[in-house]
Amino acid sequence: MSSHFYNCSSNGLSESSTAPVPRAHSLAEMFQCMWGYPQGLHCNYLLRGHNMSAHLHEVHGIHGSEKSRVECKWNHCGQELNIESLLRHVELIHMRIAYSCDCGETFSRGDTLDTHKKHCSSQ
Repeated sequence: MSSHFYNCSSNGLSESSTAPVPRAHSLAEMFQCMWGYPQGLHCNYLLRGHNMSAHLHEVHGIHGSEKSRVECKWNHCGQELNIESLLRHVELIHMRIAYSCDCGETFSRGDTLDTHKKHCSSQ
């Protein structure tokens, strides 16, 4: 098992249009939770990407109906979105999770990979 972990504190915006594209990560990797607290502090809990949903629910109290509005506090992002979209937002924008097919195609969303797999010749 790797001892590396990723501190993906990005807000998803590059500092310039010529900045290199950061490499994608997988859900199996370790991440440092950058959920913001007052006075500029962060959660800093280390977890695997696939445990993020449970972590947001259990530690940060993210629960309610799917259409309830919530503020993303990852590195004090501030974007308001539906609870149903929060995990996808954190994975895509902040953690830079990529979903890969056996054929080599890579997708930014798991549901897009699932759709691709239905028609992929490598499946």
